[in-house]
Amino acid sequence: MAIRFHEETKKGFSFKLAQRDFLILFSSLLVAAIYIFYPNKTIGETFFLSIFLFLLFPYLMIKFIIKEDLADFGLTLGNKKIGLISSAIFLIIFLAINYFLVSKPELRDKLFVPELIAGNFLLFLWFEIVISLSLHFSWEFFFRGYLQLGLTKKIGMFSLFIPAIAQSLIFGRSNWMIFAVLLSSSLGAGLIAKYSRSIMYSFVSMWLISVSLDIMIIRYIHQALS
Repeated sequence: MAIRFHEETKKGFSFKLAQRDFLILFSSLLVAAIYIFYPNKTIGETFFLSIFLFLLFPYLMIKFIIKEDLADFGLTLGNKKIGLISSAIFLIIFLAINYFLVSKPELRDKLFVPELIAGNFLLFLWFEIVISLSLHFSWEFFFRGYLQLGLTKKIGMFSLFIPAIAQSLIFGRSNWMIFAVLLSSSLGAGLIAKYSRSIMYSFVSMWLISVSLDIMIIRYIHQALS
């Protein structure tokens, strides 16, 4: 049975909205716990687990449990002008940050790319277009769409920090450099999603930033080997 979240009375609306937000938070904590503690070791396991937890699961929650429009969770073009301008600024800033990180050996050593894609251009293309693109979309849908935009009506600007911190802890907890980069980029992506009301711009931006970082790292690997 679907949960009804909208009531005509002010008291009923407030209670149901709190119940809806609790459901989003609880299900998000469940997803995070499964991802952290499930013993996925290979790239394939990580990929399919991520697609299920960060894309399929929140989609099913929105569609069949919460029963709200997917556009309210960022699956729309939203405000195109704000989205494009903010994404361009975001990209310029983080391309510069990427270049700085990779140019410093002590910082570059804390970053890595899969070994196979570093030596094969076709594998690099396949990885970035199939694996990386899919993963970044699923992450944006979950963290910026399901979690951030799902909670923004109730907790406002705090909804910007919860998914950014959560994503950084989940994916960057073992490396302070990755944690710092993830936190700052997630906050930037959150601002784009907040003001454009769409995850599409932050998704493309985060993916392009990731691709650019991989290219810079691979370039330095080849320079070191030559």
